[in-house]
Amino acid sequence: MGEVHMRVLVATLVAIVGVGLAANGLVFVLMGLLEQRSDGDMYEVAFQHVGDECRGGHELHLDIENGAPLDCVPSYVMGGSPRVELPGFTDAQNDEVAALGGQLGSGGLTDAEQRRIQDRVDELAATVPAGDRPRPDSATVWPAEAGVWGARRAWVGGGMVAVGVVGTAAVMRMAAR
Repeated sequence: MGEVHMRVLVATLVAIVGVGLAANGLVFVLMGLLEQRSDGDMYEVAFQHVGDECRGGHELHLDIENGAPLDCVPSYVMGGSPRVELPGFTDAQNDEVAALGGQLGSGGLTDAEQRRIQDRVDELAATVPAGDRPRPDSATVWPAEAGVWGARRAWVGGGMVAVGVVGTAAVMRMAAR
């Protein structure tokens, strides 16, 4: 096999690897962005009326009429009555959010009162250590076990895309000489 044929073969193999790296990087970027978005929903309070369908990745649904927690899972499945149980929050923090909802919701929750409850949840969520924060279901895909999910996964994916595209372009340019 001649030198030209060998150069073309190597360039083709490297190009295939580069395109594969870039394609996987795009998947990582998309997954990371979606994981980051669903992480934000975990601490976003949903304010709704009794009987409304519970939607989204919200961990807490409060009744807009009185500020009481709503049960999105039938009580015959989980048992007991609904309670504020935000992931990573202490019992005292959960009780504080429940008390605030009850206090402000005595006459129905206005937009300002809803904002006040959400602001307090955000303040408390900021104190939850990273290790105690739940991960979205998609964050169980490699390399989430190493802490690479959400924004980190998106950045890793962006790097993979850059290396794949630049590497493929450089090899093709060298092979054309």
